[in-house]
Amino acid sequence: MIRKIFICALMLAAVMMSGCGGKVVGTPDKAVLAYSEIITMGESPNLAAAGFSEEDNKNLRKKIVNVFAESFAGVVPLSDESAEALANAFYDNSKAKLTFQAKIKTDDAEHPVVELTTTPFDLGKAAGTPNDDFIALMGMVGKLKSDGATDEQLKANAEVQQLAITAFKKYFGEIPVREEKTFEVPCDKVTGTDGQTHWAPADVNALTDFILGNKT
Repeated sequence: MIRKIFICALMLAAVMMSGCGGKVVGTPDKAVLAYSEIITMGESPNLAAAGFSEEDNKNLRKKIVNVFAESFAGVVPLSDESAEALANAFYDNSKAKLTFQAKIKTDDAEHPVVELTTTPFDLGKAAGTPNDDFIALMGMVGKLKSDGATDEQLKANAEVQQLAITAFKKYFGEIPVREEKTFEVPCDKVTGTDGQTHWAPADVNALTDFILGNKT
């Protein structure tokens, strides 16, 4: 589920960019920082370096809330308020656990390479036994559905929604991080919503896998 959220976040960010233009605004290290921070923390002081405006970031966050709702729908239907609360909980957890450092390794006019350093998540260790609240949530939802409850009724059920928030918050908090790692991020030129040319990660899947601890 978490990988799907990361991939969707990066894909949504990439959709906001297109093609390439002329002289590049900003530096590739700041752009890589912006992408890494936006998808894990929901915000970044480096937005402009990647060609994002504050309005772009607000729109992206709104879309990510929908991604959270879709990602967890197989466990429990989430109200808009619950999905937003979980997105914020995930971002807060990331802010508490992750820091990113980026430096230019290859200063190339067309395809620079950035070294990104962080303590990646370790989703492999997080995929163990569900916490007690998660088990209780699945039991509650299963019972209500067997009694005929619809998705809309589950979204309106305050007890279900509160237990969902509690269970997933605990799950986020239990995701461990690995030791510090450095990953090389090749960059390409893209056109931002401001109409200017900026740098962006060339392979969003590779960046996602690194942050999630799927790459050594």
